[in-house]
Amino acid sequence: MACALAIALLTGCGGNQSVSQSTASSSTTEQENIVQNLTMLIPDRRLTLGVGTQDGYYYVQPGASDYLTGQIRYVDYATAMDVPLSTQVNSDHADETDPSYLDSIIGDYRLFIYDGHLYFIRAGASAYVEGSEFGDLATGAVYRMNLDGSERTQVYSGDGSGDLMMYAVGGEDALYLFEQTVEGIDVLRVPESGGTPETITTLPPDDGSYQLIGCRDRLLYFHVIGYDPDKKNSAGDMGSSTHTLVTLDVQTGAQTDLVDLCPDDSRYAEPYMAGSTLMYYYPNGERKVAFCDANGAVQSTVSLTEGASDFQQVDNPYVVGDTLFIPCWDDEQKHGYQLLVDAATGEVSRSDVCLTQEDGKDPLGATVLAETDTEYLVMSEIRYEDAQMPLGDGTATTVQNQVYGYSLIPKQQFTTQEPAQQRIERM
Repeated sequence: MACALAIALLTGCGGNQSVSQSTASSSTTEQENIVQNLTMLIPDRRLTLGVGTQDGYYYVQPGASDYLTGQIRYVDYATAMDVPLSTQVNSDHADETDPSYLDSIIGDYRLFIYDGHLYFIRAGASAYVEGSEFGDLATGAVYRMNLDGSERTQVYSGDGSGDLMMYAVGGEDALYLFEQTVEGIDVLRVPESGGTPETITTLPPDDGSYQLIGCRDRLLYFHVIGYDPDKKNSAGDMGSSTHTLVTLDVQTGAQTDLVDLCPDDSRYAEPYMAGSTLMYYYPNGERKVAFCDANGAVQSTVSLTEGASDFQQVDNPYVVGDTLFIPCWDDEQKHGYQLLVDAATGEVSRSDVCLTQEDGKDPLGATVLAETDTEYLVMSEIRYEDAQMPLGDGTATTVQNQVYGYSLIPKQQFTTQEPAQQRIERM
């Protein structure tokens, strides 16, 4: 076991990455590079998930003895093992002496990879700080480390006045972070190895909720959700939600409203970005996906319900690589499935690979977490373990910690009836 773990960490963590990296052109200026090479580093996902390379997948598991701490784990594709990101084979991985240990995962958190390094971003949560004993552990922070977990350093720390949003964008030798404050959302440019942050612009809070969906043509694309008291809804009443596609130029701080995504309640569209492909998903009325140009104008559409008598979406769509996944439910077969929309070809396919749940709930479609050139890593199982969560007053309460099981499935078989699955062994 010790040898296998060492192999996984020393050889599995250093390969080619499936996430994009910025590469500067020698014929452009440094300022032009910053604008041209923007890459979204964290997918817009609700689940607290990890990040994959061609060789493996990194994620965070809350601690069993202290649920507010965490452990970075690594799924090594070559050995099909799920191990702590540590070469300390005799360690319990539960304190600062171990490189896999995280002293706080209070609030939201994510992992991402940029320029050959693994980053951990923690949102922070002022609600935990006020009147509690957690102190600085609850402030937003970003840490940088090697892909084997070594040489961890803090590259950004908030001052407690705001919470980091779970988005990160890579630019030439820099990270773009987004910090929610009372005044709005500060767009920060931080040197990737650490340094003084620069505030590019502040997005005003009264403009709505900003959801970063991706980068294209040197711009950041946001789905902005707001409310207009003077807009009629489909029932004819005054007051309706607004959905707008907005771009942000990080060089100038200028915002541009591109498209009204909800001219009325019956034509609402959700924007997604797969690589540089902008797509709209229409969740009500005609179920379809539209493919758009850089200005948000629809170029073509594909139907999701053609030949289907029933369509029940059960969770938010999400993007992995060049594919949009839409979780659905098959009422006749009583299990979940996923529709796959290929952003490059427009083809729609279906996967009936299901997620096994220990609590006996109805089987849903297995969530795709990451990809290689030939395989998908899927969350194929959820089970529960008891964990202790400190309450801040010296006592603790018992909570349920979700432990995930993973499988590797060849892409070419993912939409077949009985695809081959290589189960990942947890150590």
